[in-house]
Amino acid sequence: MVIATFAAKVCGQLRDSFIGSYFGAGPSADAFFAATKIPVMFFDVIIGGVISAAFIPVFNEYLTKEDKKRAMQFANRFINIILIITGAVAAIGIIFAPQLIDLITPGLAAETKALAVHMSNIMFPSIIFIGMAFVFVGILQSFGEFNIPAIISLVSNGLMIAYLLIFKDRFGVVGVAVAMLIGWSLQAIVQIPSLIKLKYKYKPDFHFNDPGLKRTLILAVPLLISTWVQPIGSMINMNFSSGLGDGMMSSLEYANRLYLIIVNVFSFVVTNLIFPSMSRASASGNEEERLQLMRGGLKSVSFVILPIMAGVILLAEPTVALVYGHGAFDAAAVLSTSTALKFYAIGMIGYSYAEVLNKSFFAMQETKIPMITALISIAANVGLSFALVGTMGIGGLALASAITATLNAAMNFVIMNKKTGGIMTKNEIINILKVIAACAVMAAAVWAVFAFVSPRLSNGFSGNAVRFIAPAGVGAVAYLAVCAVLKADEIKMVMRFFKRKGAK
Repeated sequence: MVIATFAAKVCGQLRDSFIGSYFGAGPSADAFFAATKIPVMFFDVIIGGVISAAFIPVFNEYLTKEDKKRAMQFANRFINIILIITGAVAAIGIIFAPQLIDLITPGLAAETKALAVHMSNIMFPSIIFIGMAFVFVGILQSFGEFNIPAIISLVSNGLMIAYLLIFKDRFGVVGVAVAMLIGWSLQAIVQIPSLIKLKYKYKPDFHFNDPGLKRTLILAVPLLISTWVQPIGSMINMNFSSGLGDGMMSSLEYANRLYLIIVNVFSFVVTNLIFPSMSRASASGNEEERLQLMRGGLKSVSFVILPIMAGVILLAEPTVALVYGHGAFDAAAVLSTSTALKFYAIGMIGYSYAEVLNKSFFAMQETKIPMITALISIAANVGLSFALVGTMGIGGLALASAITATLNAAMNFVIMNKKTGGIMTKNEIINILKVIAACAVMAAAVWAVFAFVSPRLSNGFSGNAVRFIAPAGVGAVAYLAVCAVLKADEIKMVMRFFKRKGAK
């Protein structure tokens, strides 16, 4: 699953790199990101959280307490509700596209807005396919199938890359939007063979008085609100950055996409692996197992995300230059995008912790707490954006998002710690301190190598590659070496794994 997810994220970044090369950070890119981002944000805000967070616990409850046939019946009824809601949202989005673009990105020039409205009309039907894909993922993961859900982004991004390689900018950003719509439809289609193997059959079942649907709908509103921190944050960023001048909104979006790809490679894998198991543990009353899964998730993301966070903060400029800095993506775009990425990266560990803790609350079917912390975080994001955008520009907007993610994670951690009587044991706290110490050594190594090689190299592709790879490689070796010397738990776990493989 890690390999499939990593490949999907790499392809997603390659797709964005091609888009940056052909369209740079300017009016066309601004229009494209507004048109493609708004439908996804509407999906996330209106229904996305219900599918990922409410469906899986209730579906697993049916599997645990009743049988597969009853669970599949519930899934069919849930799917039909999702089809109705997403179809209605898509229709509303198309009808009111001009008003939505004007509301969310008020600072765009008139010509850029008109292009964004046109592409938005193309993109809004994607909500229907995304909804189906999310439900299918929930069904497959509940039966222990993680590989197919992990490759759905790989399939859609593969199609996008093929389109960009063949047609380049021949049909402009409108052609890219059409290809993206087709790619999103494939995310649902590629899962159908696996569903058939599980003997799932779609039926137009509209008996919406199902007790499971009622439980899901009761959970719906607080669940939705609790998942709003990231999509609402993106909406706030688009609103503020649209008035900072041509290319600023797309620079912020390029940085945000790169940030999410980096942070999601591992946190996505961890949360998707443990969430169905935590849901089953909660449904069967095994709170100790759920707590152990949550602890394991937090330890794992700490071990992986903390060094990545330090590396991205230190190497933001060569990272952006290597990924985006070619074609129409000029030096000014590299500078603005790397500035945003540096500040986004500060929130990586908070984002990852929040993902694990939210999923733990959802597995318990506890929705009020993450809802309240999400509302507080969103209010903080708005206030921080107002306070920082005037003095720091898009860097201030990225920093506001990072602080918000950290605040959200901290509130959820404190509350969960109180509810469980202590999330982390003494040994686990010591282990995380070992990881932090290793990160400090790694950061010093990265800074020293970068300071040595950077002045001696050009800003071309090969120079940027060395400016990134040399310090990152030395830093990774230093981090793992210190973790090994300090005997961090994750290093010992990996060594035990390879010893067992060797013995076999």
